[in-house]
Amino acid sequence: MKLTSSLSILALFQAVAAVDTRYRGDKVVQFTVSSDAQVDLLKTAMTLGFDEWTHSGTHVGKVDIRVPSKAADLLATIGIPYKVLVEDLQAVVDAERDHMSKNSEPLHQALVTGRIASESLSAATIFNDWQTYETLSAYIGSLPGVTQQPSAGKTYQGRDVNVFKFGTGPYSVIYHGGIHAREWISPATVAYVTGQLVNNADLLSKFTFYVLPVANPDGYAYTRSATGDRYHRKNMQPNPGSSCIGTDPNRNFNYHWSEPGASNDPCADSYYGRSGFSTPEAQLIANFVKNTPKVVGYIDFLAVAAIKGISGHAFANGDICNTIYQASGSSVDYTYNVLGVTYSYAVELRPNQNANSNSGFNPPVSEIIPSGEETTAAMVALWTYVAGQLNPGPSTKTTTTSIKTTTKTSAGTTAATTKTAVSTTKTIAKTTGAASTTTAAGSDPNGTACTAFGATQCVNHVQYQCAYWVGSNLTWVTTYYVGL
Repeated sequence: MKLTSSLSILALFQAVAAVDTRYRGDKVVQFTVSSDAQVDLLKTAMTLGFDEWTHSGTHVGKVDIRVPSKAADLLATIGIPYKVLVEDLQAVVDAERDHMSKNSEPLHQALVTGRIASESLSAATIFNDWQTYETLSAYIGSLPGVTQQPSAGKTYQGRDVNVFKFGTGPYSVIYHGGIHAREWISPATVAYVTGQLVNNADLLSKFTFYVLPVANPDGYAYTRSATGDRYHRKNMQPNPGSSCIGTDPNRNFNYHWSEPGASNDPCADSYYGRSGFSTPEAQLIANFVKNTPKVVGYIDFLAVAAIKGISGHAFANGDICNTIYQASGSSVDYTYNVLGVTYSYAVELRPNQNANSNSGFNPPVSEIIPSGEETTAAMVALWTYVAGQLNPGPSTKTTTTSIKTTTKTSAGTTAATTKTAVSTTKTIAKTTGAASTTTAAGSDPNGTACTAFGATQCVNHVQYQCAYWVGSNLTWVTTYYVGL
């Protein structure tokens, strides 16, 4: 009887999905912008319906844009060279949903109806599709040495934000996926990485890890729904006076909130909300990090753009502002600057901007395992390095550590990758009466040139190769990675 009910639900899912045509005729195109005049022209087109998908903003170079069918006529008149990456976006969405109807949806129904136990889940059954929040949580909870913790809190729609713990080390590391709803590669990669880290005895003795599989489960569920919006980025909180739903939780943290790099438009993907911490998702993440003992690391896994991994894909690295775009009110700036979590990172996953891929927010499921493999290699290298830094104590000298990690590729061959981590911190007493939010020009201890800028241009971040005021001190913090 339960099986029949599940099949009926599945049939309804397929029937509704078949008539969902919100992206029918929309294209994804890549413009080759060669001048500032063309940048201005493309920015004007944004006000007429174009939707920017490139992380680094509208600039000279290659820029990916979603062109709604109603704005297609602009393509012929804009006068900027372009190539079509996706001819019909709805066809991509339909194919994705069809695949889920045959894989992740039946698995979800089998789990929630009790026909299969979470203990029977394996990597083979999980990483062949984009799984539901419940399935990913069940898989992580079934891994050896993992215990489910009390919920980090409730979302706007009342879902629990699940937390899992593993490891016995004295220092805590917190990581999560899915703060942006449409970035499905993020929760999948988080689940894969967790499945690998639980077997790393060395790291488990040095750290206690806490993982939140999906930080924005309301939005994630909405993007998966046949009646939802596949490319919805925000949470599901209503905005009074607007028909547009949601706030970007990763622009809602109360540190440099509402500054450049976020929007005051409730219909914008980067809408920063009515006030700092007006979203339950941002607030509960901040509270969880604050209330967890001895947190030394925090990672927010996102998608589309970041690691030269074991696969050979090259990704950019550096501070958020200069590597992708300005982003005020973000989680990593809050955890680093307010909560004092030294190793705070935003890791952007596949596909990177230079990959030979037209997938954008719809990478094929075949990307899940490679993304997980390269991210696992990065995590092992990073936390092995951090473990070595925690014992000697603070230093003003540049420390270089080369770490080799070995992992298995999807073809079963062994690949090695070497990561060189350079981390420098230098503090100088403040001698001027300049405002505490003003940075200084000059160069960092490695000789990297640094241009003066105000906090409204780039929010302070652990990965800045620049100097900035913290209270009465002028502090340099440089962290970058070579070879991974």
